[in-house]
Formats: sequence, structure tokens, C-alpha cells
Amino acid sequence: MASDTNSYRTIRSEVIVMAKVIAGIMLSVTLSIVLAAQNAQALYQRGLVEEHSNGNLNEAIKLYSQAAKTAGKDRALAAKALVRLAGCEEKLGHQTEAAEAYAEVVRVYPEQRAEAAIGQDRLNQIRRSASPSARSLNDGPDASVVTGPFFESYCNQCHNSVNKSGGLDLGSLKARSISENTSIWENVLRRLRARRDPPINLPRPDDKAYRSVISKLEQALDIAYSAGSPANNPMALAERVTDLEWATRIAAFIWGTAPDASLLEDARNGGLRNPAVLNRQVIRMLRDPKSVSLVSSLLGPWLSIDQPNKNLIDPAAVPQADPELLQSMQTEARLFLESQLQEDHPVLELWTANYTYLNDRLARHYGISGVSGKAFQRVEWRDKNRAGLLGMAAPLAARSFASRTSPTMRGIYVMTRFLGIDPPAPPANVPALPGTPAARERSMRDRVIAHKVNASCANCHGGFDPLGLALENFDTLGQWRATDGGVPIDASGTFVDGTRFNGPAELRAGLLQYRDAYYTNVAQQLLAYALNRKGRTGRLYDYEMPSVRAIVRSAAAKDYRWSSIISGVVTSAPFQMKHLVP
Repeated sequence: MASDTNSYRTIRSEVIVMAKVIAGIMLSVTLSIVLAAQNAQALYQRGLVEEHSNGNLNEAIKLYSQAAKTAGKDRALAAKALVRLAGCEEKLGHQTEAAEAYAEVVRVYPEQRAEAAIGQDRLNQIRRSASPSARSLNDGPDASVVTGPFFESYCNQCHNSVNKSGGLDLGSLKARSISENTSIWENVLRRLRARRDPPINLPRPDDKAYRSVISKLEQALDIAYSAGSPANNPMALAERVTDLEWATRIAAFIWGTAPDASLLEDARNGGLRNPAVLNRQVIRMLRDPKSVSLVSSLLGPWLSIDQPNKNLIDPAAVPQADPELLQSMQTEARLFLESQLQEDHPVLELWTANYTYLNDRLARHYGISGVSGKAFQRVEWRDKNRAGLLGMAAPLAARSFASRTSPTMRGIYVMTRFLGIDPPAPPANVPALPGTPAARERSMRDRVIAHKVNASCANCHGGFDPLGLALENFDTLGQWRATDGGVPIDASGTFVDGTRFNGPAELRAGLLQYRDAYYTNVAQQLLAYALNRKGRTGRLYDYEMPSVRAIVRSAAAKDYRWSSIISGVVTSAPFQMKHLVP
């Protein structure tokens, strides 16, 4: 009897050990599968970066191939990786390799209907394009009817095969096949929208001609992304986030925190898919104090309200720049931006708002009476020269040097932050403005003009220096002054289109004619931030620009208020992709 008991115990122990071994093996296999799936997803994401950010198609092909091979049971990911691989092969002109990859998707992953349909469609396209008579059918949208006469009249004399001004030969671009050079066309469109071309003193089209060519290019580019190969656009293959994931992403964007009960409830019951419900949630979230996250993380750095404390102020030149004043300047701009969001103003009020926030220290700095105490209070500007950010000390000081203003930096600030146009890189070894006592006795306008001895420098500076010179009545710390270097300040200038202005009030009024470029730039900045793009602000890929244009169009009906643009951002295709492209 004792022997039987011992035998039973031995067998039981062996079974337990065997069970643990099997469980360990199963756990190990499960972990291996999970790790392999995670590794495949990481490879796929790296492939997207190489393809769309770095433009390294050969490296992207390798990464997509590895992702497909290691995807294991994640057949959806494997199919997507193969479609992207095939798209890269197409971009490189490797039609045979592309066709083989598409054929593999159709043959091996028929249950992945979206990818299999894309693979079959591209196979058919490749086979048809092999016929010379069929190639003209695949050239993409045609914008040449409008762009041809426009470029011939206003652009080709500078942008041709001989001059190639700005490195651009418009004659080499095929407006009949705009999908071949979307990046170049997007840049052309950006400059036309901001009316940066043609240069000053050359014949210019009227506003109707500008709007006609801009509209045609926008339509052609939107069609190029949607009707071209889906493999060239990650959004064509993208899986959408769940509503709960969407709510989490919205809260992170606007608040920098997790979603609250109200937002989660609308996500659970599908309410966020109702545009009215979604817009109501966005307005509610902007009114919440947590929306300060958008100011501190995006608007503040982008609009340079947090830099005066970082600038090295020369106490000999600006003795009034004590820490209390610098902090007050920054607080003023921050409170202004918070009010713009929480009160849901039109975004154009960053230029035009007639109010600000002052305490007694800052009011004395501006020469405004009737404000007492250290607490900040809302005050209407009494001087038409001050309005919006361009009337505030913080951004003006951030675009000054330690002991003097900088019309060039201020002009570039207006051009980049408001119009979304980046200036070309300056030539190498450009000397700084002389800082000798004799030079300081001259006005800043005279010093800037004398500095532009190189013709190519003068051509570029002519586009932004006048914008900064219009702000010369504001000194290094944004105080109003009438003279500089012992002579009256000349704040006059000319826009690229020849329209003249004098001083900050007329500058703002003139900038209004370029507000379409501004709306586009604001939408682009918000979308790039929402997508957690790193590096240069406003960084988007070409295929995402149709979403920006759609955001701007939808916001028009609501006077381009912050809530309307932000609602457009959170409902856009790039924002709702399950796996965001870095």
C-alpha cells in the first residue's frame, strides 16, 4: 500500500514538472510571437520613416521586406508591408519587382481585401502602362491649362533652364502629370498662396488670376494623392483607431493628459462620430484650464513668447530689463494666447486683437496709466499701433539682439510664423552688422541698407526686411520710440506686390490680403503637433497637405475659430491613423 502511494506521488510530481515545462514552453512561444509581432511593427514604422521622411527607398524596401517576413500571424501587417515595398519599387522605376510584390499580396493574402484589391489594381495598371498607347492615360491630373499661360506671363523669365532662379526650372515640370513632382508643386503652391512671386518691380497677376491658378493646383494635387497609386500614400492602407483610442489621442493633443469621463462617454456611445458632438467637445476642452498645454507646448515656442528670458540682454543698453519686467512680458503673451483658445476667437486675432493683459510693471513699460497692482488684468489697447502679438514686448524682444533691434529677424518672424514661408539659407561668411560706436549712431534702416551690398542678398532681404522695418518704432523691449540714432524713424516699406505701408498698423492691414496663407500655416502647425512630429515645426509630408486644405475649407464657415480648425485636425485622416507615421 505504501509502495502504491509512493508511486502515485512520483507520477504526480512528474506530471506537475511536465506541466510546468509545457507551460514554460507555451509561454516562451507566446512571448516569442508577441516580440516578433512588435519587432515587425517596429520595422514597418522604420520603413515609413525611411520612405517618407528620409527618402531612402532602398532602405525602406529592406525594412518592409523584413517586416513582412517577421509579421508571423499578423497577416494584415505583412500584406501592408508588401504593398508599401511594391510602391517603393514603383517609385524607383522597378516595374518587374513591383509587379512581383503586388502579385504575392494577391496570391498569399486574399483575405486582406483592401491590400489584395490594391495589389490587383496596381498589377493591372503596370500591365496596361507597358503599352505605349496606354501611358498617356496614367499621367495623372492635368493643371497645364491654367499654369501654362500663368507661368509664361509671370514666371518663366526667371525659372527657366538657363536662369533656374531658386533652383527651379518650370519648363521641366510637367503640369500635365502633376503627380510626378508633388513636393515641388506643393512649394510652388505655398509661395503663390503667400503672393511671394513674382518678385517686386516685375509684372504681377491680379488677385483673380492668383486664385484661379491656386485653386487649380490644389484640385490637381488633391487628385494626385487620392487617384494615384495607394502605395504612395500610407493613409490609403491605414487602419483607423478605435473610438476610445481616438478620445485618448484628442485629450493628449488638447490637454496633454488622459481623457475625462465626458469625452470617454461620447467615445463609448459613438457620439464623437457626430460632428456636432465632436465640435461641442472640442469647445468644452478648449475652455478647460488644461488647454494651457497647447500654449506651453505649441503656441508659446512656435510664436516665440518664451524667449525674452533666454536672450542675453545688455544691461548697459537696456537697463530697464530687470527680471520682473522680462517675466511680465512673457506672462502677458501667455495669458493672451490662453484667452484666444479658451474664448474660441478667430485665429486671425493673433494679428488683430485690440486687447492684452497687463500688470502695473508692464503698463508703465508701455506708458499706459490706470493699471495698478501685480495681478494681471485685461486691458484694451489705446493705440492703434499695438494689436495682437506684433504689439507685445515678448515676441518683439525675442526677435532682437542684446542691445539693438533686428529688422531682419522680425521680418523673417512675420514671414515664417504668419505666412508659412521659410527664407532661403543665407550665403556663407556673411558678416554681422558692425557694432562700433560710429555705426550705432546711424539709424537701423541705414545700417541694414548699407549691409546689403551683395545683389543676391538684397534680393532676398527685400522680401522680409521691409516687414521688420515697419516695426522699428518698437525698441529692443517693445517700447515705442520716435527716433533711432538721433533721426526720426522711417517705418515705411513695400510688400512684394508693390503695396506700400508705413508703420505697424498699416503693416497689419496689408498682411490681411495674405490671410489664406496664414490659415493654411496655422492648420499645418496644429496638425503636425497633433501627430507628434519632431524636429522642424509644422513638418508634414506632401500626401498630408490635402488634409490641411480640407481643414481650412471646413473652418471657413465658422470664421476660422480655433475650435473649427482643431475639430478639423482631430477628424483628419492622418490624425485617425492607428499607427502614426513619425
